[in-house]
Amino acid sequence: MRQAVLAAPGVVEVRDGPLPEPGPGELRVRAEAVGLCGSDLHALAGEHPFIELPVVPGHEAAGVVDAVGPGAEGFAVGDRVLLEPNLVDGTCRYCTTGRYNLCEHLAVVGCQTAGALAGAFVAPASRFHAVPEGMSARDAAMVEPLSTATHAVRVAGGVRDRTVAVLGGGSIGLLTMLAARAGGATAVAVSDPVEGKRALALELGADLAVEPGGAVEAIRSGLPWRPDVVFDCVANAGSVAQACALASKGGTVVIEGVPRGAVEVPLHLVQDHELRLQGTAMYVREDVVLALELIRTGEVPAGRLVTAELPLEAAAEAFALAGGGGAVKVHLRPQADA
Repeated sequence: MRQAVLAAPGVVEVRDGPLPEPGPGELRVRAEAVGLCGSDLHALAGEHPFIELPVVPGHEAAGVVDAVGPGAEGFAVGDRVLLEPNLVDGTCRYCTTGRYNLCEHLAVVGCQTAGALAGAFVAPASRFHAVPEGMSARDAAMVEPLSTATHAVRVAGGVRDRTVAVLGGGSIGLLTMLAARAGGATAVAVSDPVEGKRALALELGADLAVEPGGAVEAIRSGLPWRPDVVFDCVANAGSVAQACALASKGGTVVIEGVPRGAVEVPLHLVQDHELRLQGTAMYVREDVVLALELIRTGEVPAGRLVTAELPLEAAAEAFALAGGGGAVKVHLRPQADA
């Protein structure tokens, strides 16, 4: 089969590889749509703290079951599925208390194991969800990134009747805005330097979309009151400082982006304004189930964030496009070359 490989920092290769056989409890799936995300771009740059190169990426995936390993239950050849890519031990304290996104031995398909940017990939059957009848592969592959947003909203303590600011208008930022809207936020503001992303945010339901420069005053004055919750989907020194300056006293700042290194935090604001600084990592089943339902019902039109779809052989072009700043979500179609 053909597979895309992040061979070294800055190097994307599409090469031949062996067709994997599903082991006990595993499914082999031929992905029909695979999204690229910020973690994939960090990995390609050699800057992701938990991903070693070379690796076959791809964790935002939807496709069709191609083979069923011994003892695998719940699915049959031909079933349409989407991937929940977190691989967990199921026995550590976090797993046994329902917080398996924090598993002591967490691994991720496409990060620590071979991912979906290939003719086929394997993962435990327990890591797949059935795709509802009538849902497109494009929409199904958006369930995973939306799950990041639904989880972030949940760990923030919910947003119903609260004002929200989202720093960063990429795919995760826009999905967080949509998840906050679905969660009952009173008003939502988004900041991003790219005009097209600000326009899309407004089109999708944001009340306000501003440039990062001057965002603190613009968002404070543009919302009914200062944000109760700020989601930082950028996670650099500037955005963290903005998030803490923006949040209402007693408010919550959620760090949703993946930082490229150590970031200075304005602790004087955290202390004096009694801010809650909350991290967020991946998701658990309830977040995925909610994301799937929000897309199934059309409440979150996640497929509208897909701005480009390319065949697997164009993987290098897809990564360049995703990292160029203008695209929102880039999908690869591994079966387009089959």
